[in-house]
Amino acid sequence: MQQARSDLTDAARPQAALADVFRAEILAARLEGALRADAELAALWRGQAAVQEACASAWLEDLPVTPEDLLCRSFRDRVGDADRDRASLTAAALLRGLHSPGPLETNPEEVLTRLWTLAAGDRASPFLPEDFDAVRAVLAGAESPILGALSVARLVGYATEGRAPAVERLAFVAADHALRGSGRFMLGEAEPHALVAAPRGVWVLQPALGLVDNGFRLWSVAGPERTAELLAGLSRTLERGLGALPMLRRWLEQVGAASGGAHGASRLPQFLDLLKTRPIVTGPGAAQALQITPRGAQKLIDQAAGLGLVAKITPRATWRAWAVTPFARMLGRGPVQAP
Repeated sequence: MQQARSDLTDAARPQAALADVFRAEILAARLEGALRADAELAALWRGQAAVQEACASAWLEDLPVTPEDLLCRSFRDRVGDADRDRASLTAAALLRGLHSPGPLETNPEEVLTRLWTLAAGDRASPFLPEDFDAVRAVLAGAESPILGALSVARLVGYATEGRAPAVERLAFVAADHALRGSGRFMLGEAEPHALVAAPRGVWVLQPALGLVDNGFRLWSVAGPERTAELLAGLSRTLERGLGALPMLRRWLEQVGAASGGAHGASRLPQFLDLLKTRPIVTGPGAAQALQITPRGAQKLIDQAAGLGLVAKITPRATWRAWAVTPFARMLGRGPVQAP
C-alpha cells in the first residue's frame, strides 16, 4: 500500500474523455449560476438533491431506501422494519455529509475523517498524512470541479483500498463543494427532515444518483469505462436538476403572491418565509420558530395547505408533519398535477 501511495497526485489523475467532461461542466455551470442568483431557490433545490443523492448512495450499498423512508422515519409512533430502518439510518448519515461537506481544501484531515465516520462507522480511519497532502495538491491544481472531484474520489479509493465507496462519493461531492465555494460543519446532530433546512453546501453534482437514475451501474473512478458512465450519469442528473428549477421557482412565486395578499395582522408571511428555509414542518416546530401558540401555528399550516403551498406527508398513526409541495411530490404525498 505504501508503494501505491508513493506518487498519489499523479495516480489520481482522472481517465476521462474531455468532451464528456466539458458537456457535464457546461450543464453544471448553468445550474450553479441559477442557484447562485437565487438563494431561496438554491436552498430548495439542494434540499431535494441531497435527499435524492443520499438515497441513491445507500442503494449502491445494497440498502434500499426511499425519500419517504428517510424523511418520515422520525415521525413514526412505532418501530418499523429493521432492514428499512438500517437503510434509513445509513442514508441519514450520508445526508449529514451532503448537508455540510466542510472545507476540504483547507482542512482535508477533519473533513475526510468526518466523512469516513459518517459512511464507514467506527472503523479506524485509513487516511495518512500523505493522503491529505495529495488532496490539497489535486484541489489546488484542478482544471475543473468535475476533474478535481474525480481526482479526490480516486485518492480516497486508494487510501481505503476500495472498501468504502460511499466515502468516495461523499468526498466527490465535498470536492465539488470545495471548488465552487466553501462551507462549515453542521454543529450537533439533527433528524433527516431537519437536514433539508438551509443546506450549507454549494455543490451541484450527484454522483450516486447519476449511477442509479437510468439503470443501475457500479461506482468506480479507477478506469475510463466506468468514469465515462459516471460522466454520462452526471450530465443526465444535471439536466434534470435544471429542469426542476421552474417548478421550484413557481412555488416561490406562489408564496410571494400569498404573502402579498395577506392582511396586515396575519402571521402568514412570516410562516411562508419560514417554509423557504425549513421545507418540512410540524405544528410545534412552527410555533416555536414563530413564537406563537400551537393553535395559531396549526391555523397557519391549514391556511398554507388550503393555498396549495404545503401538503401533509405523514399518515394518521404518526406525528403530523407537512412539507412544501415540491418536497411532498418527491415523497409521493403531494399534488400530482403539473405545477
